[in-house]
Amino acid sequence: MFRYQTLVTHPARRQLSTLAKAALIVTGVPLGLYAYKCLVMVAFQNKLIYMGYIPYGSRHQPYVPVISQNFHVREQEIVTPDKKKLRGFIVQRTPHAKGPVLVYFQGNAGNMIDRFDLFKVILDAVPDLTIVGISYRGFGSSEGSATEKGLMIDSKAILDHTLSLFPDQSVYLYGHSLGGSVAIGLAAQIEKTATQSSSHSHVCGLIIENTYTSIKDMVQALYPRYSPYPYLAKKFLWNHWPSKDTIRDIKSPILFLSSDNDEIVPVEHMHALAKEATAPSTFLRFKRALHMDIYSTEPAAYKAALRDFIATNDIYKDEPIQIKR
Repeated sequence: MFRYQTLVTHPARRQLSTLAKAALIVTGVPLGLYAYKCLVMVAFQNKLIYMGYIPYGSRHQPYVPVISQNFHVREQEIVTPDKKKLRGFIVQRTPHAKGPVLVYFQGNAGNMIDRFDLFKVILDAVPDLTIVGISYRGFGSSEGSATEKGLMIDSKAILDHTLSLFPDQSVYLYGHSLGGSVAIGLAAQIEKTATQSSSHSHVCGLIIENTYTSIKDMVQALYPRYSPYPYLAKKFLWNHWPSKDTIRDIKSPILFLSSDNDEIVPVEHMHALAKEATAPSTFLRFKRALHMDIYSTEPAAYKAALRDFIATNDIYKDEPIQIKR
């Protein structure tokens, strides 16, 4: 018996040319890296916004008294409602100063020890001032990891701690960069929760230095419109800091300190915040200063601005501030 087999032939698979392979590599690798970068920017946005780990060693830098030999420093530790320990300092020219109190909220890198040179200049301007500088979670020696919600919890806990220590002294909020967003958010929160019947329902004033309108606006300013990052910021941000909207709720007087040569936050952001503010405000430009160095580049103008603002708005110096907690 014969068996017939049909031989089926298949055309040989066509191999990619060397040129095609090269084209795939040249286009595919950059596209893959670009997609990876987009994913990283979304997934690790907390690390990109809250850089308490920069410079190296900032997270656990020990306090050495010699660095504050020109003023009196007391170390502080507080516990937030969600059980995070925050650490920082009370800084005064002399112990038991009886003047106003300045609660300082820092920018998105470094720690409070890095701000001691700044604190010295502030105390030169207002010698009887008390500065409260306590690091947010994820900064300095404070516990936890930074988030927008977490920093708002921290700011309220820091203010409550300040009022418990200085119940009969005027209080001002001062925020630089990210800290400006924190201070704006806290001041707006105070307005909403203050005792309605009290004429002392808010702090005496708010000082904002080189702060942005929102994180989304910062992304749009840093990256071209045709890049995917503004779209990613619009859809996938969970850190917003909408200061441009929040500042409308503030009734306390505001001092805006803006560097004309700010290399990080576009100067238009400070102008936009001032435009949206409904509270009495003063806008001062520093023509030679960068993002971080108003106090050292133009110290005379800086000190005069702080001195005048605090003296003008210290309306509660003989009466206690009342804030609902």
